[in-house]
Amino acid sequence: MFVHPRLSKTLSKAASVFVCVAAIFGAGCHGPGNISNYGIAWVTVTAEPAPQYASYVVTIDSITLTRNDNTVYTAVATPEVVDLTQIHNIAEMWSSGAIPNGTYVSATITLDYTTVCAVTCISVREGDVAVPATLVDLLSTTTPKAAPTTYAITVQFDPLNQPVITPTYASTSAALMALDIDLPASGYIDTSTATPTVYIRPYVTIGHQPSDTKLIRVRGPLANSSVNVNTYTVYIRPFYDEANNIGQVTLFSQPNTVYTLNGLTYVGNSGLDALSVLSAGSTMTAGFTTFQPDYNPLNGAYAGRFNLQYVVAGSTLEDNYTDGISGDVIARTGDLLTIRGSTLILTTADTFAYSVVDCDVLLGAGTLVTADDNPLLKNLTPSSIAVGDHITARGIYTQTPTGTCGLASFGVPVVLNSTGTSATNTGSVRLQQAESFGTLVSSAAGSLVMDLTSIDYWPVATYNFAGNGTPTPVPAAFSVNTEGLTLPAGTAPGDPIWLSGYTSYFGAAPPDYLSFALNNELSVQTAGGSLGGGVPTTPGSGGCGIGSQVCDPAVLQVTWSSTGSTTPFTSLTDQSFIIDLADPKIASAIIQIGSESFLMSSLPSSPPVVPTALATTETFAPRYSWGNPLTATVTETVLTSTSELNMSSAFSDFVSGVTSTLSSTEPALQLVARGIYDRATNTFTATQIDFAL
Repeated sequence: MFVHPRLSKTLSKAASVFVCVAAIFGAGCHGPGNISNYGIAWVTVTAEPAPQYASYVVTIDSITLTRNDNTVYTAVATPEVVDLTQIHNIAEMWSSGAIPNGTYVSATITLDYTTVCAVTCISVREGDVAVPATLVDLLSTTTPKAAPTTYAITVQFDPLNQPVITPTYASTSAALMALDIDLPASGYIDTSTATPTVYIRPYVTIGHQPSDTKLIRVRGPLANSSVNVNTYTVYIRPFYDEANNIGQVTLFSQPNTVYTLNGLTYVGNSGLDALSVLSAGSTMTAGFTTFQPDYNPLNGAYAGRFNLQYVVAGSTLEDNYTDGISGDVIARTGDLLTIRGSTLILTTADTFAYSVVDCDVLLGAGTLVTADDNPLLKNLTPSSIAVGDHITARGIYTQTPTGTCGLASFGVPVVLNSTGTSATNTGSVRLQQAESFGTLVSSAAGSLVMDLTSIDYWPVATYNFAGNGTPTPVPAAFSVNTEGLTLPAGTAPGDPIWLSGYTSYFGAAPPDYLSFALNNELSVQTAGGSLGGGVPTTPGSGGCGIGSQVCDPAVLQVTWSSTGSTTPFTSLTDQSFIIDLADPKIASAIIQIGSESFLMSSLPSSPPVVPTALATTETFAPRYSWGNPLTATVTETVLTSTSELNMSSAFSDFVSGVTSTLSSTEPALQLVARGIYDRATNTFTATQIDFAL
């Protein structure tokens, strides 16, 4: 359990200056001669998924930036608690703060593993349950190794794309800084004992451009709206923070932006009009945006705008007065839902926790039901919620002897009452698309049958589909409505397929599932498309489509033994590298695409890993990193760092850096690459590589 302090944090002088640069195109803070001495750092946070983790809760403490004159400034110093498993398909806007003009060469990111929760900070999926893990500091030199601590990891910015804040007149220069926490590269899991052990060694990178095209979520209370210019402004309050405002940002509505406000759905200007009459300061909003860079040639200043794809706000979203649970519906009896994989957000002392046991959510006639980013599903009721859906519910948390969801520190079961039967209970449920994985059985126009094996990484045995329809849906012959979608060419019975959507309304099956995205193994790695009929996105060619949340990049993950390997490759050139699968030091080598996982040793040969052909743009850059996390990290016992994690958007820099660094004192420990695996050519095209030495 974590109790979030309501007291405001004390920021450094540089970080606190953001109050005078309120919005994207604000006037800025001007010094002598009316030249702005500061610009804005927009800091976003995402995490790379590791399906083995059911939860991964840490505190992200702060980011400091080092300028090219070796001066250090704080970009953000407001600690936030976050479950990193929940931000694998989005980036979260952490802050919008002021930093002085200049070119920045490195960043130090501090993560705290010490104060978050009692037993469920990090839990591991074992079959159809989540098991709390024992946490060990992989960097510890003691015997036995110590518990995880606070880590300050220094990362060098890509020398080819360093963030620059330019002196300007009458406007403000701004830079996007995209922080990425790589869970697969941040240590490893040992499941050889009854209680799994997670060995912690954080691996983070940060770049002026992200290495992906994820949507950016901007959460916070409404500050004001300007209907005449199609914008609204929020105080940034990231993740589940209910106390701090970490700067402001203005968001731009689009003709197709989907708004879900107080249980009603709007599209475009009608949604902004409805939002503009809600109470500023108390109306919580969450806007999911793309980023559009902006350059002013008159003063050489870079800035940008955040364009809204969809918005959730008002009583549809979490608030200060109702508790919340998010997770997957694994059973339903009447109006009682059973939820697995639950994150609890409680108003009592701002409690934030993950429950490894099942939770209950009680529905009623007053429960408000909506679907994120989906104007096509209308007139939703509690009967629209079925087994297999992913939901976020709001209501009143109560302790009851018949509940199944308990916090260890509370020692009693609980249930969330979402009936909406009192003035203080808004009783809402948001349907959020789940990803379903299996193999194709047969297909026809507008429909298919699949052998369903997992939903949201939980094995299908987790789900009791009784009540979803008559007859009860059978996972081996799961019927799917795919109207308006086309199965990728060449997909044959027995091939893996991925769906994104909802199970049919409770009691209404068959069909058993309503799909809004349909992919095979190759297309799911490049998919474009909105969650559910919202703003269209463009399919990707060398990576995920911009703004898509239905995309699973392939992950190539190699772990060597604790002593590492000095000969991890059979070849390493400026065009590619090949992992030596015969190396006796290899502990594991897999490729994972969503819920699908297979050993690299099962392939015809070790696949060449080649750099992406995608060119670096203002909104994207490949991210190839390497370095020694031990010497790049400061902890409570290690007071200085002697190196940095290195990054470059040039694959040749990665190759030369690895070649010069790899040695008997810095052997290969772990490599994680993301991108596209093409089974037909047995080639892995990487947009991101993290190589721990």
